[in-house]
Amino acid sequence: MPNSISKLTKGHYLAPNYQTYDFDDFLVGCTKYEKPEKTGIWHLHERPMISMVLYGGNLEKRKGCEIHRTAGSLNYYHSYEVHRNDYKVFPSIHISLELEPKFLSKHDMNQADIETAVLDCQDSQLIFLKLLKEAVINDQQAKNSIELTLLSFIRNPIEEKPYSHLPLWIKKTKEIIHDRWNENISLHDLSLETQVHPITISKHFKRYFNCTLGDYMRKLKVKQAITLLSSTNLSLTETAYICGFSDQSHFTRIFKAMTGHLPKEFAKI
Repeated sequence: MPNSISKLTKGHYLAPNYQTYDFDDFLVGCTKYEKPEKTGIWHLHERPMISMVLYGGNLEKRKGCEIHRTAGSLNYYHSYEVHRNDYKVFPSIHISLELEPKFLSKHDMNQADIETAVLDCQDSQLIFLKLLKEAVINDQQAKNSIELTLLSFIRNPIEEKPYSHLPLWIKKTKEIIHDRWNENISLHDLSLETQVHPITISKHFKRYFNCTLGDYMRKLKVKQAITLLSSTNLSLTETAYICGFSDQSHFTRIFKAMTGHLPKEFAKI
């Protein structure tokens, strides 16, 4: 354990540039490392915190382990958990969510519930981009929206535990969709490849994927678009084409619905 540890109070970070939005029960923060800075300082946060890498990344060290964090990585920090971060990819931008103890007690949650949700989360970039968009709006409706999104994010993995052992056809369906993420796969296509009746797929898809087939495929396309927008100089038209959208207008509409941001706004975060 290091001899010197920096203790960070609510809304304070080591990043040279950061913005915070305090909603009393919780705080949303956006931290930026735009160029090499002195990093690797051992520190802790007084509040439990969830951190998502929007783009860039870092090597994180905790007691007994190292974690390579890349775009989309979602990590949970218990209050007073000592760690350090070495940033080597720039720009590196993270969205953080600090939780007050009263938020957990009000909703009958504990830190283990939050950690479980973080481990099971598949849509971290989409969820946290929406949280940041609402935080920037920063009104009473924004607080309610963030709270509802957060509660849904935490509760879903807990409630879905009984379905952790997926049927083989569900696993096959997931593989097909992920392999062909930039195509427009129909229910008929899935039925032929899995040898499962379309009605069966339609009936049970939402139970296992927590959304419709169409929304699941849109999520995959938008996630890939986020990666391209943050790591290439492709135009919006080129990005839309690569990600399987019919045109730039369709891409812009779906991207905003999924993240709360226009694609051109995302590049300015």
